[in-house]
Amino acid sequence: MIVVADDASLLLVTQTDHAHFSGELLSLWRAEGVPVHPRRDDLIFAAREHDNGWREADAAPRWSPERGLPYDFLTLPRDERIESWERGTRRFAAPRPYAALLITRHALSLFENRRGQPAWQPFLDFLTESERELLARTGASRAELEADYRWIDLADLISLTVCSRWREPVARRGVRIEPGDGEVRLDPFPLAGATTFRVPCRRIARRSYRGDADFGGELAAARWEELRLRVLAVAPG
Repeated sequence: MIVVADDASLLLVTQTDHAHFSGELLSLWRAEGVPVHPRRDDLIFAAREHDNGWREADAAPRWSPERGLPYDFLTLPRDERIESWERGTRRFAAPRPYAALLITRHALSLFENRRGQPAWQPFLDFLTESERELLARTGASRAELEADYRWIDLADLISLTVCSRWREPVARRGVRIEPGDGEVRLDPFPLAGATTFRVPCRRIARRSYRGDADFGGELAAARWEELRLRVLAVAPG
């Protein structure tokens, strides 16, 4: 769950809805040969499903007793985060092994800085072995994997930047990302033209919740809304 403090409310976006936006964005990518990429379907599928392991957690999100607020994807306890990623990297291993390989590569990228930490190392070992098996099964080279992962990483970061309402520009993999109110600007601009996306969200009161029942009741009563997000080119000059 992405949780953003917004005046008197908390804006909530599920990981799967953020990821769906990533996939929609990549499906409209027109630059750098993506439209004719031989594995384009897997790239888009992996972008759209890179957070699929969070479906179960976000279907019944929990309250943090330390903060009095709902857990987000960074503050959820370690064991539950690991469970989500193990589930997410396994789910498509049989029907979509190359997409599963890209999702596993994404998980390794996120948690590489945990390598060597006793509480995290078994999970890193699991991911490393999964990646090895999926590379062998798909016949992909590591160079191909690294080149293809660029698109998953970029689509994820662009979506996360705007869904999380970050304010500071960031540059990664040769693309500058400039967030704004309800928009994100990209340079170089990879789409055919400026495009508006709609991401489902809910809002709840920004207050200290007393427990899972208090938070769950508030969330159940919240109406679904849409974030309208505009993707544009960076303004000249």
